[in-house]
Amino acid sequence: MKTARPSPDLQRRKLLRAGLALAVGVSAVQRAHATTVDTEPLMLTMSPEGLFVTTAAVFALPRSLEDVLNRGIALYFETVATVVRPRWYWFNEEVAQTRREVRLAYQPLLQRYRVSVGGLQQNYDNLDEALGVVQRTRHLRVAEAAQLVPGQSYQLDARFRLDLSQLPRPFQINISSQSDWKIEATFPPQAFVWTP
Repeated sequence: MKTARPSPDLQRRKLLRAGLALAVGVSAVQRAHATTVDTEPLMLTMSPEGLFVTTAAVFALPRSLEDVLNRGIALYFETVATVVRPRWYWFNEEVAQTRREVRLAYQPLLQRYRVSVGGLQQNYDNLDEALGVVQRTRHLRVAEAAQLVPGQSYQLDARFRLDLSQLPRPFQINISSQSDWKIEATFPPQAFVWTP
């Protein structure tokens, strides 16, 4: 007795289903390995000099990025904070914005980690200490007092991320396949009334 062979259309459909299942599986594995960033609530300080914010975005540096760092490639992290005035009749008005960039580098000869913020540099004996500085932003001025109106309601938005665009070109080519290199977090918006 001869068995009937499946039609070419049926075989094509089975192959497409198998390919789709494989693509979904690979996508799920990549998502599972994405770096988790835990954020702490924003802390606002209002003073006659302006509005200041303290943030914390806690994460473990993936092994692959640690290897890149130990080969002498610096990593750049940035925190961006924006003050907006909510408007019910139109888009929110951006009142002020500030950006803080932190450079993390490893010095093989000294076997120490260096954290640079603006013109200030500090050396650390281990990666955990250096990451502690990278992850926390203390007393960052977001707006000057003259930019804010007393009694007015505002909202502070903030985000943290690893700036992959500052990696050398050869590393940027392969970024899409390195899902764990995507280190970013958006802090919950913080509403406040300006009362210095």
